[in-house]
Amino acid sequence: MPPRPPRRVATPVSDVTRATSAGRDDGALIALLLSVTGEAALGGAGGGGALSYPSIKQGIKQAVAKDPFDATVATVFGGAFLFYLAEKGKNPKVLSYWDALVFISTCLSVGYHDVFARTPPGKAIAAAVMTIGPALSGAIFDGSANEKEKAEKEALAVQQAIVGKLGEILAELRSAKSA
Repeated sequence: MPPRPPRRVATPVSDVTRATSAGRDDGALIALLLSVTGEAALGGAGGGGALSYPSIKQGIKQAVAKDPFDATVATVFGGAFLFYLAEKGKNPKVLSYWDALVFISTCLSVGYHDVFARTPPGKAIAAAVMTIGPALSGAIFDGSANEKEKAEKEALAVQQAIVGKLGEILAELRSAKSA
């Protein structure tokens, strides 16, 4: 058997950059962006899982639950980067990364800005950010899953102490009534 050629180790950023600079059509760029999203959801190329909608969804949910602030920051800056790559040279309102950043950051709320997506990949990126952005921005200061779990345990301990004290009061009232 002839030796296999060395496997190219690619990063999502280098793949997207090559796709846009090589002039791939919009359909190929959308497919590439979806594969990058899936790869990130699986934890990189060595994630070990099959790329599927449930695995992507679970990976995103875990990332947001782990740290909503980091998930929001990654969505904004990563989304702006991908939006810039998709729109540069095709959208006269996206002249720099900063234009894309302003557009994507407004997608987290009301979407106020004079930039609109013009390419299919740009529209897909904007739609994704507009879909999950409001939930992310609402959860940004909720704290991590560990902090929430700790707070829930503390609240449960307080409630159990209250129930115990109420039980003691009830027992005392019953004993005073029967005496």
